[in-house]
Parts: sequence; C-alpha cells; structure tokens
Amino acid sequence: MNNMDNDKLEPKYDSGLEDRWETIRKEYRKEYPNITDEDVDYRTGEFDMLAQNIARRTNRSREEVSEEIRSWQL
Repeated sequence: MNNMDNDKLEPKYDSGLEDRWETIRKEYRKEYPNITDEDVDYRTGEFDMLAQNIARRTNRSREEVSEEIRSWQL
C-alpha cells in the first residue's frame, strides 16, 4: 500500500482546522441552520467525522466542507 492509499484510510489530525472550527462554529451554523448539534459534536482528532456529517446534511463532499471551513471569513 502506498502513502496515498494510507492517507485515504487514515485522515491526518489537523489541529489548526479544529481550532478554526471552534472560532467560526456559531457563524457557520447561522449560515446552515439545518445542521444539528449532533452533526457538529466531535472529539479532538475526529474533525473528519464532523466534516462528513456536515457534508451529508448539506449535500456536499467532505472536502468541500473542510475547504469552506479553512477559508471562512468572519
């Protein structure tokens, strides 16, 4: 198995993205009121699951959600 396959199976922990989420969480939820508390409840290191929950709720890809959070303007 090469590194690319491994990256797909085991998402990397991105503390910066998780910190970013905590900063924009309230504003993001105003933009997407159909996102539930359960959708955005996560444990440290499981941001990928949070992004997947939001993606499912908003009919987008996990990558789109992650990129949107990275570039969100307050």
